[in-house]
Amino acid sequence: MFGMKLILVRHAKAKERDAKRFPDDSLRPLSANGRREFVKFARRIPRWLEAPSLVLASGWTRAWDTADILQSQSKWPAAKRCEALQTEGGFAAVEVLLQLLGKYQNEKCVALVGHEPALGQLLSRLMGASERAIDFAKGAVAVVEITNAQPLRGELQALVTPSTALNRLKKSRGLDRRNRK
Repeated sequence: MFGMKLILVRHAKAKERDAKRFPDDSLRPLSANGRREFVKFARRIPRWLEAPSLVLASGWTRAWDTADILQSQSKWPAAKRCEALQTEGGFAAVEVLLQLLGKYQNEKCVALVGHEPALGQLLSRLMGASERAIDFAKGAVAVVEITNAQPLRGELQALVTPSTALNRLKKSRGLDRRNRK
């Protein structure tokens, strides 16, 4: 596990919570805008991040669809459904995720696609914080290099949101256009 790379991905922007439209919140899908934005972002991920050897994803619709986009646009492996990622978080949920990572210690790079606050809590624990120190934006990607096996600890290498990546792309295109004149 020491030296393993861990990629954490929060699901892309989803439709708003609505008990009438989505009585089962696990079935709430991505919004059209969230899907569109994440597809653009996912196309650019291979430029700065090597594909993981294993992708585990929550089976909740919005996370599963995010994992599908990563497969089709970033050429990541197909996700395996992971019940441990189907959570809203909490100490017990983070402990289960830490144990889960131990099962995959021989993998070079593992990606988890899931939900907040669980991913932020997991990342905070990996960085040695006792409280949640990281809030994940929807569609954000965090890259962690695992540096210690017991207790499991890591070093944050990147935390990128779709809006940041796409805004930088727009700015660079604007600069290119101005330089052509």
